[in-house]
Amino acid sequence: MEIYILILHDCQWEAMPDSSPDSLRRRKLVQSIGLGAGIALAGCSGDGGDGGSLEGDGDGGGDSLGTETGGGDDGDGGSGADVLHWDAGLPSDEEDLDTAISNIQNFFEERTGEQVQITDYTYEDMRSAYLTGARSGDPDSVEGVLSHLTEYIEADLIEPIGDEAEALEWYDGYVDSTIEAMSYQGELYALPYTGNGRAMIYRRDVFEELGQDPPETADEFLEVGRLIKSETDLTPFHNCTKDGGVRAFQEWMSHVYQHTENLYATDGDGWTLNVDADTLGLVFDKYYHQVWASDDPIADPDQLGTGWQVNDPGYINGNFAMIECGPWIRGWTSGPEIDDSDAASEVLDENTAVAHLPYAEGGERATYLEVKPVMVNANSENGDLGFEAVASRCSPTVMEQQQSHSPGNYVTPVHEDVETTLESENWMPFTDVFETGRALAKISWGPVRQEFYPLMQEVAYGETDPYDAGSTLHSNLKSLEGDL
Repeated sequence: MEIYILILHDCQWEAMPDSSPDSLRRRKLVQSIGLGAGIALAGCSGDGGDGGSLEGDGDGGGDSLGTETGGGDDGDGGSGADVLHWDAGLPSDEEDLDTAISNIQNFFEERTGEQVQITDYTYEDMRSAYLTGARSGDPDSVEGVLSHLTEYIEADLIEPIGDEAEALEWYDGYVDSTIEAMSYQGELYALPYTGNGRAMIYRRDVFEELGQDPPETADEFLEVGRLIKSETDLTPFHNCTKDGGVRAFQEWMSHVYQHTENLYATDGDGWTLNVDADTLGLVFDKYYHQVWASDDPIADPDQLGTGWQVNDPGYINGNFAMIECGPWIRGWTSGPEIDDSDAASEVLDENTAVAHLPYAEGGERATYLEVKPVMVNANSENGDLGFEAVASRCSPTVMEQQQSHSPGNYVTPVHEDVETTLESENWMPFTDVFETGRALAKISWGPVRQEFYPLMQEVAYGETDPYDAGSTLHSNLKSLEGDL
């Protein structure tokens, strides 16, 4: 019996020759799980997601996309379970990678007697593949981000797991808000293994040298950014403007949440847009037009259209003074994206601090609540083992074991039995930021994202007035109310 577990990872992609051994193996694996051969496969170096080469929701990664590790024939004629790896903290160092993988393999095998293989893919490509291919029953389990959860529910692609989850001996220890984020209409559809609130990561040494405090408001943020631009060689700020990028959507939602608890609010059996056009225009103005397209931008226009692959390593390598990010970046000091491990350690350990995201007029402290769901395919013929994969990945035992490899995933633990990895006082504000996080409403977020991306890019590229874009987006989002 074969179990396929798709645990996603927002990782960096590098083109590989179609004739390479890895590309042939990856094509075979993708075909075997019913996702088709049309997916472009590539090397995965990871987002600052956690530890070595990590995620991107930021989120994690490590070895090559499609690499199969462990598992296989168990000697009794059965085959092991294929796990397409979680986006958290698999380090790029081969020895650490093997240890990180073995943690979940061993726990799963102890509970089930089955074996597990681990492979990784990206959020953006595998979301599309899961939506189109999951009805085949492969993979048996899937990881994603919160915006995926409701899409999969609405498409009948994941099944409730409440009864099985409540029977776990460690179930009561999950943080209440993370379980609420995994639930929809009274049913639990996933378990979490990591959570955080998006924060401002900034160069403490640069701010101290310039005599500045971290900005609390958007205007202060732009002012200090322009001061940094005039007084240092650093690019003051970078945020993600990649079309379709998960991080770009999450960063935008962080600032929307500073003005409303929900982008859409429940209205009987339906949903009503819960923000006005001027507020959407204000967010576009302060964090996209002023940053990228104004007469005095604080980001590098040559880096427009990029995602976490530029954002996080750019900060770690000492190129940016401020970014919006989650705690996964905390331990990312090695891997192919890092220019100098010692210099990266100095930036993160000695010269970095954390603050709440700056908010525009009329806003308040709030941010996007990131909780990673691990779910069971409703079409799987191996649902029991699919749930065991969810339980293993999200068990406090495995979380504790993974801390040394992906410390950024456990800065704000989702379970009471898991200790925070934070030791630096400069990083402690992440715990306060986590408390201001607001989870996505349980709507189908795909159409919302599709409306957001082109307008965000038009504003950032200076092609559309931010308030005109806000008005257009408001109208487009309003028209979606009956379809969510």
